[in-house]
Amino acid sequence: MIILAALTMALPEAQGQWFRKKDNADALYEQAVQETNRKNYERAIALSQEALEQRPDFNDMELLLGRLYMLTQRWDAARKHVGNVLKKDPKYLDAHYYRINIEVSTRRFDVALKAVDAALKEFPDRKDLQLRKLGVLDAAGRLIEGNLYAEALIRRFPRDGEVLKAYTGHYIENARRYRAQELPAAAVASLQKALEADPGNAEARELLGASDLSARTRSAAEEQLEADLEANPSSYELLMKKLNLLRENMRYAEALTVLQTIYRYHPTSAEARALETELRLEAAAFYTQTDPYMLYQSILERDPGNREALRKVIGLATSRGAYREAMTWINAGLRREPQSTELLLLKLDLLEYERRFTEAATVAGNLLQRNPADTDIRQRYTELKIASARDYTGQQQHEEALAELSDAQQVSPRDSLVLDALVNSYAAQRDYTRALAVLDERIAVAPSEEGALKQASLLTDAGRYDEAADVLEGLLARNPDNPRYVTAYTENRLLAGSRLLQQDEFPLAAAQLRAVLTSDPDNRDALNYLVNLYSGANQPDSALYFADRALAAYPDDREFLLKKSAILTTMQRYTEANALVRGLMARYPYTLQYRNAYADNLLSAAAQQKRSGQLDSAMNSYRQVLALNPRDSVALLNLVNMNLEGQRYDSAHAYINQSLRNDPEWAAMRQRQAQAYEGQKDFVAAAAAADTLVVLRPTSDHRGYADYLESRTLKNQFGLHFLRSRYDYSENKYDIATLEYIRFFKKGSFGGRINYAGREQGTGLQGEAELYYTHNPKWYSYAHAAFANQLVFPQWRLGYTVYRTFKNDGEVGLGVRYLHRDTLRSTSGLVSVARGFGDFWFNLRGYGVWEADDLTSSYALVGRYYMNNRQDFLSMTVGLGTSPDDRSRLIQFSELSGLLTRSVAAGYQRTFRYRTTLGLNASWITQKVSDQQFRNQYDLYISIMRRF
Repeated sequence: MIILAALTMALPEAQGQWFRKKDNADALYEQAVQETNRKNYERAIALSQEALEQRPDFNDMELLLGRLYMLTQRWDAARKHVGNVLKKDPKYLDAHYYRINIEVSTRRFDVALKAVDAALKEFPDRKDLQLRKLGVLDAAGRLIEGNLYAEALIRRFPRDGEVLKAYTGHYIENARRYRAQELPAAAVASLQKALEADPGNAEARELLGASDLSARTRSAAEEQLEADLEANPSSYELLMKKLNLLRENMRYAEALTVLQTIYRYHPTSAEARALETELRLEAAAFYTQTDPYMLYQSILERDPGNREALRKVIGLATSRGAYREAMTWINAGLRREPQSTELLLLKLDLLEYERRFTEAATVAGNLLQRNPADTDIRQRYTELKIASARDYTGQQQHEEALAELSDAQQVSPRDSLVLDALVNSYAAQRDYTRALAVLDERIAVAPSEEGALKQASLLTDAGRYDEAADVLEGLLARNPDNPRYVTAYTENRLLAGSRLLQQDEFPLAAAQLRAVLTSDPDNRDALNYLVNLYSGANQPDSALYFADRALAAYPDDREFLLKKSAILTTMQRYTEANALVRGLMARYPYTLQYRNAYADNLLSAAAQQKRSGQLDSAMNSYRQVLALNPRDSVALLNLVNMNLEGQRYDSAHAYINQSLRNDPEWAAMRQRQAQAYEGQKDFVAAAAAADTLVVLRPTSDHRGYADYLESRTLKNQFGLHFLRSRYDYSENKYDIATLEYIRFFKKGSFGGRINYAGREQGTGLQGEAELYYTHNPKWYSYAHAAFANQLVFPQWRLGYTVYRTFKNDGEVGLGVRYLHRDTLRSTSGLVSVARGFGDFWFNLRGYGVWEADDLTSSYALVGRYYMNNRQDFLSMTVGLGTSPDDRSRLIQFSELSGLLTRSVAAGYQRTFRYRTTLGLNASWITQKVSDQQFRNQYDLYISIMRRF
């Protein structure tokens, strides 16, 4: 508890010092850079050291110090500081270059290669690093690996000028080395590789022409030919002469190079193409007898034990890139001399370059058994076992990886690299218990604060957050002023909090993050996490508390201001939220994020205002959004919808046109455009908009809507109807055929019918006229008049009804009917109430009928179930009494009047593309004549209508 209390007191002070010293360290860095540019290296070193004392984690500063030590050739100090930078930031590219240059400058080429590989691990696609590795291989004299790597580079970058230059330079350098080793044939082979890639390379040509490589002298004729070619290098005749001269002297390699030159200048020469095969056949036969590789090979066939011939064959094979052949000869030599250290080392080099680390480690183990005191072999064996384990780990073969590391540990039990690899291997398997046990052993071998930091990291990965914190607190207790440990402690708690947050362990995560704030009340990350945590947990009050706390520490922090605005929006405190975002917009007028956030706040406010019925305020908020972003689709769509709902079609069109200018293919807006025109009864324009909608989104709903609107542009309708009535009290059959025409206009429709009924006493004819007229969106009228001869139909029928419509498909109607048949005069009053419920619609009608001094009544209830976008419906009707609107009973209205009548009817109507309508209706009517007598009527009504 005492340590913890001391730690709690030390943390805020240390952290405060850290931030106060930051600006001073930056100033020292700038001075050090200036002194470096003036070449005042010692002064720059002193400034750098001072800055690092204030900020030990200042990577740019430490890298500059490493560079200064390089410039003053203090390599050990340079190596230390550059290494520190890479430990803290493995992605620091300049630090990788400095590390490579340090090792090359001190001729530690093996270490330099490891440094290049480490850099390529972080930056695998950087061409400059790959070229640097080739340069290090050349400097190290590792010819086999260099050849393999050069070929891989030229395959990867076949047309890259830098790679081509490095490739030819590599083989020219190889030629120089082979020349120094008295291997002229290998030198020539390397130069030929360079010239194959770059036939015009002057340096390669010069070396190839050197006397000690070609073992020849030039004739006077050749010298004259060379002089002529200098004056005219593309001359076909001169080039062919040179080729033939070289061919005569059996200098086939040079002849083939000249042939490539001829191809370049004269690509269509059939003579040159025909000559190539012949020339290569001659060369093959010649080199079979003169090639040093073949000659040494023939020596080995006669004398397999000739060590000099074996050495030459292996060298020539590797120089030509024939690594498999080189390995074959090495293995053949080892079968004769299994203990040859020279051959084993060659095999080891070749296997290591080919990244066959497991096999290379076996060879190294053999060498180590013979030379147990050789520390270099021991170290190499250990490194190869670690590399083999790394390969196994990459293939998820963890058991094999652990076996390799176990072998390495037996040879080097206290080697920190082996122990580190074991720790990493166990950690990769999430076996944190064993990883921590090995790490304890590693710390016992070489106690270090880095080991303690690693231990804390593993404990955190294992979910043992409090133990990790204890380790870090121990470090802080010993080093209370070390900002690195302050940072590590804070990061451990933050990491624990973030992981618990990812696991939805909100209370545990909050505890970790609050612990950070206990030691560092203004820690930005902890405050940020807590704001996010409570926002995600839908606890806006707590989120707002920590947002305010964060802004108290960082009053101008844009991220926290934005988060607070989002929290206030969640709490529906839109005015405050918008004030914050407007402030950000004023400070950063070109930052799109703040404009978007302000727009989002306005949209949220508008949605809430809309839900609460504040439609004017909602529309105003949407208009403010459009002022910020005229293309905002949410605001445009809502403004269009609200204007359509309010039947403000002109305003709706204005926003629709704005939307379609932004995006002509916005299908939803095309649909709204059609709806607006439909509301204005401009069905031609509505149909055109719907047709465009179908092109954009050819769904069945959209096609149906387009068909409907197209049908509304058709002004005429023709119909045929047929009514058949049967009675159980009479053998007479009563049929009525009807011919109908209707004309549609903007305010409604008018039409006429001719009804025909054949009877024994004659033919009944009736003419009808009717009108539907819309006065305004809330009122419409229906008027009807009919006149007939007196054989079948009533002589006169007149009717009028006025309707008041309401929302939700409701209406109320009041009307009057008049009927004159023979001596009967009938006047009726009508009350109608209708209401829709989704796809259902119901209509209740009541009639009061006055005949002379008698008053009777009738009622009808109609129910419909609509389908297919209300094109089709099923209907059901029940009635009591005789309705003046029932056409099937008007023929016998005088006989039926006053009788107790009940009726039931069912029907189905189907419309095809809103143009052709078919209808079928059946009804049963029963009348009570007396207490003992009932009469029944059966009707079948068929209709067909077509719009055109």
